[in-house]
Amino acid sequence: MDIDPLELRSQDRRFGLLLSAEHQSLLRERCSTSWPNETGGVLIGYYTEARDLAVITQIPAAPGDSKSGRAGFVRGIHGLEKLLKHLWNREPGKREYYLGEWHYHPGQAAEPSRQDEAQMKAIAEGASYLCPEPLLVIVGGSLVGGWSITARVYRREGATVLLTAVPAEG
Repeated sequence: MDIDPLELRSQDRRFGLLLSAEHQSLLRERCSTSWPNETGGVLIGYYTEARDLAVITQIPAAPGDSKSGRAGFVRGIHGLEKLLKHLWNREPGKREYYLGEWHYHPGQAAEPSRQDEAQMKAIAEGASYLCPEPLLVIVGGSLVGGWSITARVYRREGATVLLTAVPAEG
């Protein structure tokens, strides 16, 4: 089954996310492997010159100190600081950044929980993340029942912004 790149945008098109077919497949593979437990990790990439589209370039495996269960996932930190510093210190034009988080809700809708909402607001407001508008991508469903993916931007100042699929042109 071929998968098209997934472009999600806010209604006003101020915020967007581009997730390649390969990254969608990677997420589904990690979710299938994790079943029936939640899993997740960080999203790494860059912003377009207009700063209205986040392009995912890497979805590293969950750090080894992450905790996963049927009804929860706590992303660990082992090795992340070193990786993110390395990406940040690349020459201009080749830099990649922490863009946010992703995780899986096994057999459920791809909707954020109250805990997810609180975590993302803390990231947006936390100076150490250097990310005032982090993304949260949630994968819901299963291999048997089908997959769904949602994304939101959590703004330091202002409301959470839902990103929805951009209709195909033509």
